[in-house]
Amino acid sequence: MFFEKMLHTIDSKKILITVANGYDLIQFLQNVKKDESYPDLIVLTPKFLRLNGMDLLELLKTDDMYCLIPVVMLLPENNFDQETVCNRLGAQFMLSPKDQGEWMSTVKKMCTVCS
Repeated sequence: MFFEKMLHTIDSKKILITVANGYDLIQFLQNVKKDESYPDLIVLTPKFLRLNGMDLLELLKTDDMYCLIPVVMLLPENNFDQETVCNRLGAQFMLSPKDQGEWMSTVKKMCTVCS
């Protein structure tokens, strides 16, 4: 809800769709109809439920259907191995915000990734 409020403040035309876990994200993407477009941006965390966020990132970026969707990985802390995977797969990464000001800045950066 907080993330959605921030996004709406920055760009009221953006629509936020949330999923409970990695499998739900894959199912959502598989159900996109031919006349609809894929999301402008996917935001993941390494601790995504049921399907680790790093494994999900690998799956998305190596699949011909989804590889062009921009992905931002929110990392809880600096982690060289995870940053390396993000770079190798062509995903952006950002440190998870700690306060409201950082969240606003992070959401603004995410909006520039998908514009």
